Amino acid sequence: MNAGACPVKHEGAAGRGMTMGARERDPVGHRAGRGGFTEIGKQVISGAMSDRTPQVLAPEAGRWTEVGATLSLAGPMIMTMVAIIVMETVDTLMIGRLGEVALASAALAVQSLLLFLLFGLGLLSMVSSLVSQAVATGDGRSVRRSARQGLWAGLVMGAPFALLLWQARPVLLALGQDPVVVAGAQAYLDWAGPCLIPIFLTIPLRLTMAAYGVTVPSMLINWAGVPLNVLFNWTFMFGGLGGPEMGLAGAGASSLLVDALILAAHAVYILRAPPFARLALLARFWRPDWPRFRRLLTIGMPAGIALVLEHGLFAMTTLMMGWLGTAQLAAHQIAFQIVSITYMLPLGLSQAATIRVGLGAGARDLPAVRARGWTVFQIACAAMVLAAILFWTLGSELSGLFIAADDPNRADLIGYATLFLAIAAVFEIADGIQVAGGGVLRGLNDTMAPMAMALVGYWILGVPAAYVMAFALDLGGTGIWYGMAVGLSFCAAGIVGRFWVLTRGGGSAFARIAAAE
Repeated sequence: MNAGACPVKHEGAAGRGMTMGARERDPVGHRAGRGGFTEIGKQVISGAMSDRTPQVLAPEAGRWTEVGATLSLAGPMIMTMVAIIVMETVDTLMIGRLGEVALASAALAVQSLLLFLLFGLGLLSMVSSLVSQAVATGDGRSVRRSARQGLWAGLVMGAPFALLLWQARPVLLALGQDPVVVAGAQAYLDWAGPCLIPIFLTIPLRLTMAAYGVTVPSMLINWAGVPLNVLFNWTFMFGGLGGPEMGLAGAGASSLLVDALILAAHAVYILRAPPFARLALLARFWRPDWPRFRRLLTIGMPAGIALVLEHGLFAMTTLMMGWLGTAQLAAHQIAFQIVSITYMLPLGLSQAATIRVGLGAGARDLPAVRARGWTVFQIACAAMVLAAILFWTLGSELSGLFIAADDPNRADLIGYATLFLAIAAVFEIADGIQVAGGGVLRGLNDTMAPMAMALVGYWILGVPAAYVMAFALDLGGTGIWYGMAVGLSFCAAGIVGRFWVLTRGGGSAFARIAAAE
């Protein structure tokens, strides 16, 4: 795993009639903030504001102004996510050269790792909500408190989770997986499990930077990790440059090294770049801030649990695929990896949505919150329609990239993976809406309702539907993918409805923020 995100899954009318320019209309300045600071961000850091000066945002933006402002912030964040999934895709491509069993082992290992990674990602994603709300009100002290407690939470989670992953073998065997496949998965997890520590420390730093509109440095740092990942994979997987030939374990070792370097680069930037250095994020880091830590856990844990419940659906489908045989499991991993690439679009958009909505929510600007949320839903729909077209038209060609030319089962693997991608195309829009929409609701600190939706959609509907269609109706792997579509569609509809209820006239959009203050 690499650098603070994951290769698997996570708001109509916009504002009307306004003609002012983007900088005039959007004091949070994200159209001009791709590599620099927003105007409010610069004032908070420099101390030009008092800690509690209210900031009133401009009126609701016009449709295209809001689209531009959202994409300006989201673009580098999406490209950061793309860099991360490119590293994961490189891993899968290179692991594919080790054979079908290695691919199946990687599938089990990644699904196991992601249960822990996604919980941490969901919890720590609330750092961006808390920081952006503080930025909107000019509360520099609150920015420091939220960022520091995000780092505390990362440390508290990372090491214990890594220890648990070192003991994955007996659990996977108890779940009926092939012992040979499990052995490979454990070899990978022995190295990849500790990746959670640098990943969980990178996330608060990256999201704090993004709340000020500073997103390009993280994008560049993560893209610099792509060639390093290739080099380290070659060195540790295949013995290049005289390194140890570790096979599948070498992929985990490579990820750990790259993640550590990405953390170091983020830490150097946020501690030494003059504007951020004045924030003094690590000053008196050892002193506990229990009220802010509890606040982060209170709103962050439901977000983390929701992502775990969603991933639980995907983990269960991987286990079910294992019952159908190694070929369908390997094809499932290939299709899932391809879907994960397009998933980075709504995932990056969701992170930008949390910040954009959080800035509006911090200023108690309901028209801005409403416009920003619906804009995010529209962008997510458009992006995932394009992804669906890609799966329908190029599924076979994309699947073939992950399978060695001399693999005796190449034709079967491509056939299964192409079929799975065709089904994925059907639910891409629902997936994009529920991932991006989750970010919108997090900007309002609304995490309990999405968690309840995830429980119903993924475990009461999705998992049983996948099992029934795969085994009772004898649809095999295609039934499992149809079951995923059921769960994702329910959650997408629920999130859209939830946002509409919160932001309609007389809604309670800011109730959760006010309750915590």
